[in-house]
Amino acid sequence: MLELCILKVDDPGCFWGRIVKGAGVCVEDPKEYEELHIQMNLFYHKVNLDIEKMRLPSLEEGQSWCRAVLESLFQGADGCQALCFLVDHAKRISVNADKVLAPLEKFLQLPFWVRKFQLSGIHPMTLQVSDSLEKAELVPSSHWDTSATRYFRNLLQASTLMEAVLCDEQAESTAVELYLTIENMKSVQNGREKSEKTEAETALSAGDFNKAMERFRKFLNPLLDKFVSKFGEEPRMDVLIHSAIDIQPCNSLASAPLTEDVQKALSQWSYSRPGVTECYCWPMVARGCDTLIVSSNGDDPLSYLPPFLTHLTHLMLSSVYSTLTSHTGPIAVILCPGWKKSQHLSDMLEISAARSLNPLTILVGHRREEAKSVKIKNCQLLVTTPFSLVRLLVFHTFLFLRLCHLVLDEVDVLYTRAPEEMSTILQHFEKVAASEERTSMPRQIIAAGRRWSHHAETLLTEHMRDPCVIITAPEEAALYGKVHQIVLLCLDDTKISTLPLCLNFASDVAQKTLIITNSMDEVEQVFTAVSSRGLFAWKLHEKLIYQFDVIIDQWRKVNDPGTHIVLVTTNHCVKALDIQDATCIVHYGFPSTPKQFGQRLFYMSKNFGNLSDKDRAEKLSHSAKSVLLLSEYNASHINGILRYMERANAVIPHELQDFAKGVMQAKEKQKAQRPLCSHLKSFGFCRDCRVCPDRHTVDPVQDAPQHINSRTITILPLYIKNASCYYGRLVSGKKDGYNSLAAQMAEHYAIERLHATKVVEGGIYALQEEDVYHRVRVQAVMERGERLFYSVLVCFLDEGHQKEVKAHQLLILPSQFQILPPQAVEIIVCRVQPIDGEVDWNPKVSWHISQKIKGVQHQGKIVLCLGNTVWVDPMVRITSMPGLKTTINEYDIHSEILATGMGTNNPQHVVLLRELCQRADVEKIPCMMFHPLIKWFQREDSVTLTIKLVDPVGQTCEFFPHRVLYSGTVNDRHYHADLELHNGIIPEKSTWSMKCSTPVIKLMKAEKGFWKMLLKQ
Repeated sequence: MLELCILKVDDPGCFWGRIVKGAGVCVEDPKEYEELHIQMNLFYHKVNLDIEKMRLPSLEEGQSWCRAVLESLFQGADGCQALCFLVDHAKRISVNADKVLAPLEKFLQLPFWVRKFQLSGIHPMTLQVSDSLEKAELVPSSHWDTSATRYFRNLLQASTLMEAVLCDEQAESTAVELYLTIENMKSVQNGREKSEKTEAETALSAGDFNKAMERFRKFLNPLLDKFVSKFGEEPRMDVLIHSAIDIQPCNSLASAPLTEDVQKALSQWSYSRPGVTECYCWPMVARGCDTLIVSSNGDDPLSYLPPFLTHLTHLMLSSVYSTLTSHTGPIAVILCPGWKKSQHLSDMLEISAARSLNPLTILVGHRREEAKSVKIKNCQLLVTTPFSLVRLLVFHTFLFLRLCHLVLDEVDVLYTRAPEEMSTILQHFEKVAASEERTSMPRQIIAAGRRWSHHAETLLTEHMRDPCVIITAPEEAALYGKVHQIVLLCLDDTKISTLPLCLNFASDVAQKTLIITNSMDEVEQVFTAVSSRGLFAWKLHEKLIYQFDVIIDQWRKVNDPGTHIVLVTTNHCVKALDIQDATCIVHYGFPSTPKQFGQRLFYMSKNFGNLSDKDRAEKLSHSAKSVLLLSEYNASHINGILRYMERANAVIPHELQDFAKGVMQAKEKQKAQRPLCSHLKSFGFCRDCRVCPDRHTVDPVQDAPQHINSRTITILPLYIKNASCYYGRLVSGKKDGYNSLAAQMAEHYAIERLHATKVVEGGIYALQEEDVYHRVRVQAVMERGERLFYSVLVCFLDEGHQKEVKAHQLLILPSQFQILPPQAVEIIVCRVQPIDGEVDWNPKVSWHISQKIKGVQHQGKIVLCLGNTVWVDPMVRITSMPGLKTTINEYDIHSEILATGMGTNNPQHVVLLRELCQRADVEKIPCMMFHPLIKWFQREDSVTLTIKLVDPVGQTCEFFPHRVLYSGTVNDRHYHADLELHNGIIPEKSTWSMKCSTPVIKLMKAEKGFWKMLLKQ
């Protein structure tokens, strides 16, 4: 039985009420409706709301907005009137039709609070008198008699408890049996029974009750199914656009400036509609304007590529470039930060209908011969990296004299990794564009990225013409606008006393300060503190919504120099005010997310600097200021705040830096169970420890060496992860345990093959591949879904790699085959890393090394061991001469990687790892490196060094302006010489060679003359 609260009675066949409680019924919390009421009033009180777009059917009752159903329209004395029923209050009112607005879909999610009921099993009757006035009888009627309605209302007023049982659902209401308790007597008002309070009550069966409730749920909110709001999202106001040309945003693919072929390509990528960034930037890119884009998805080529291809295609068809026939080469270049992004763009261009542009992707390494041999024929669009383009410019400058369009993909990353190369490329672009024959040619620079930087400012002010700046990330817009950032550290209890430090009481310009809090209580506290200082202050929170118009009017009037207004408000209320001209934001309540932080900063957007207007940029005054109060409760956000403040060139308190270090150390301790960072192992450093999820400290327990250090071993690489990291086995000269195990497993499964019936995560099984049986451990069991067979992810214990296989392929592995420990060892080649600051190896290099070393035994020297990882230097392939007791070094892996042109030396690799071990107090790895004997003599222009080693192998020699590094191996002893020279040399002209089986190094002096000594010390 349900307890009701009846609010309005039309007659016994139509009355309105709320369900207060009942078994099996989810009763809405009144607080939810109160919150809905607040949210609606915040939205419909917005000063920037476009009323014309919001016509029909939510309305204003006095100063409050309510949900309503429009019942009818009629013409009144004041114009067109609307008769509306308030679905949460059971009131029927008439208002001016102009006050009826459309609701957002989110305002319809909560069921109507008031529902329509009728008494079940009864119908209205009336007294009918015969024509002769001799007979009167009760007959059915179409409406209720007023006496019946009055009687029903009197009963409801006299009752202390209203209860009901659901009986039937009619078209627009629900039929119930209504029970009223009057003076401890419970009576059923449907005329069926009357009983004492203690007597049994009529009720529906559980099954019937559930069916009735299901029907009733459909009745709860009919508008939710019938009405689909066309306003699914609130309009975005946090987009910064600085452009000399008006932008007409494209809100759909149909209105986008794209060719039919490009639109077809977008459909293949399941691209449905342009996002906020694309709405604004696509029209400008398609018009050929210089465009700078900063957004959260700025690393997505779709933010610029579709209109760019359309623009190039139109220009090609109109023969705009026909005057450039004196040269060959591309007319457009897209610069990517690395080979991965270049490959991604290349894949996109293959299916983007850009064939008429003959797109080409070129990546060249250090080898000069490779850059010289590059052929670019009929290519109109080139995809490459800054490093590769600079190498091409050295030998093929004439191929880039037609360059008209330069696209900088992930411009923030490009400048971080290759600032010098970017400067060289832009200088070449400016020089080519300034030539006389190019006066009528198009010239366009497009830059897209996720972050604003001072490099982007240089690009904007020095290389772009009448640029269009589009920033959809508000926190980045604040950096662009040069908002002055201040951080104040304080305890949470002392925030109020710290507040006066945030306010500028004396100023020659109008000051508009927003103090944003996280609750209504904080608004009251802060308002009291600010008012006591004698400032002109206002407060606004969810219970003061009726003051919106007054407050915003006062805010807009403050423009006189020396005046100062302070508005204290909450996160929810400030969104409705459409403020964009604040001069100071005080974050009294800490922003919960970076997005919220950026939205707050955007309330000062009219005071942001406009760098697209060079005249205004020169006169820029840093009038916008942000003050962030940071307490002990915000420690989890400290690193993000520190990174942002560093980018804003803010003055960072020493206490904040120390606090951040402590937080970093605490977070690093939380990574204790994570694996050691793979980049740290491969190169000796991690690109950004603050965001990397893996461990960056050595754990004496987890990383205890599992293999003998400082010895020469035989390595069998079986899985090539990348060019410098492999998994394989360390082959012993004695009886090899693995070979014996493999033979026993083959013999066992030739007789008995039992498939695993139940596969569990962490279990060890056998897996057959061709004629070989492998031991595998299940890492994860995939969801089966609708597939006949489910898959599992397994790790090959004796080879190191992981693979997804079908569960039914796994075989039961007897316990005697599980005794031998996993044989796979991680092997890392030292002192080598990818070129151009890349973190990942180019697949071409990894493929080349894989083809050369996979399954082939090599000799290596272990220089370091942590856990199951060994670092080897050198790692060589030794071949025995047939019929002779002589061996030769066929190749050295380190040299092979360098020879591809895609790798470079990393001399600090092992040094950095050893320092890491020392800081962790790990048992020191014996250093078995020896220093060779060196003799030297000099001439006026050169110095000759003779290394006293006979037939060394695995030699390397590197030259630097004041340093020489040499290494080599003789009889399993690794020799290393790190020479810091007393004077400078010319690295490019210095050489080394073998003379009489001895290494000889010739150094060319930077300045002629005789040296007093060879080394500094």
